[in-house]
Amino acid sequence: MKRSSLRTVKKKMLILFIILCTIILLVALLVVFFRIHNSLKVKIHTDTGIQENIYIKIGDMEQYLQIRGEDRSNPIILWLHGGPGFPLTYLTYYYQTELEKDYTIVCPEQRGCGRTFYRNKNNSNLTMEQLLADTDELIDYLRQRFGQEKIIIIGQSWGTVLGMEYINIHPEKVSAYIGVGQVTNFSQGKIYAAERAAYMAMEKGSNQDAELLERCILQLSETEGIENLDIKSLEQMIITSTKYLKCNGEMSGTEQIFTAITSPEMSWNDAKWFLFASNTQNIITSQNNLMDHMYFQFDAIDLSEKYDIPICFIQGSSDWITPTDLVDNYYSRITAKKKEMIIINNAGHTPFLDNPEQFCEAIKTFISECEKESHIGELLK
Repeated sequence: MKRSSLRTVKKKMLILFIILCTIILLVALLVVFFRIHNSLKVKIHTDTGIQENIYIKIGDMEQYLQIRGEDRSNPIILWLHGGPGFPLTYLTYYYQTELEKDYTIVCPEQRGCGRTFYRNKNNSNLTMEQLLADTDELIDYLRQRFGQEKIIIIGQSWGTVLGMEYINIHPEKVSAYIGVGQVTNFSQGKIYAAERAAYMAMEKGSNQDAELLERCILQLSETEGIENLDIKSLEQMIITSTKYLKCNGEMSGTEQIFTAITSPEMSWNDAKWFLFASNTQNIITSQNNLMDHMYFQFDAIDLSEKYDIPICFIQGSSDWITPTDLVDNYYSRITAKKKEMIIINNAGHTPFLDNPEQFCEAIKTFISECEKESHIGELLK
């Protein structure tokens, strides 16, 4: 190659390198700009408000809490995250600010995951009994610190398993329960969704997908414990089902990543845990007992069918992780002091991300109706 040609190639490579560096720098500056903008936008300014990111001793370890609200005297909402082991606390700025005017919202990250995991050297003993004990200790802490007799629980996905079991043990400490993406029977929900997807695949002439789903359905239906779960088959079933069932109103993965990296709360540990937990094998291994409980032991119908507290289920119309049809069937079987089933159209398993405005309005309306009816009931005594 002639020297002039070589110089031309080197010059072009240098130009491309400079362009690439410029793009990376611009993206980084854009992310920093949005993080600062979002931080200022959601900052709590009221004198009576609270905005904390703290660790408190629960059980044998320090566990992470995010606490936000414009008035400490407002009712307390405890948000039990999904997974197991998949907190989305760094996204609260995106969906819960409308609730912070009327409620103080507490988002813990459970033992064995997220910031709590990285805070502690010992993250073993992940059992349902331990998480229920942690939840009870946390609720007592919140009741004492904020001077409230009862709190509101919102469970999301896996958090509904923890939440429903808790209200069956300590209903006296809970003023209302709201299940978002309510788990009824998790493995049956997966099978129900895959059956629906297989039917749609057949209708579209995608026989190969339909046959794959039928094989996966048979395999999961014959599995009795997490130790015998074929992870590859499960992943194939979920991915193929999603291809037919996902609605266009669901927040995409790209949107969720952008919302995360521009969050004023996002930390390096959050990013590390998200990458770890996004691998099915990792999460099943690290949360083994809890995954087994959710997939193969928990069935909501085995719990009480009568509740003396208000119960609300909020579902996306296209939630095929915890199918809305199954939640509706369960809803019809229970009685409660007050109960309501709210469906958010064109939303999936995380309606609080897909349509935060409608989600927050649904919660405020339900709780305000509960408070009104409770007040009327006291007047009639």
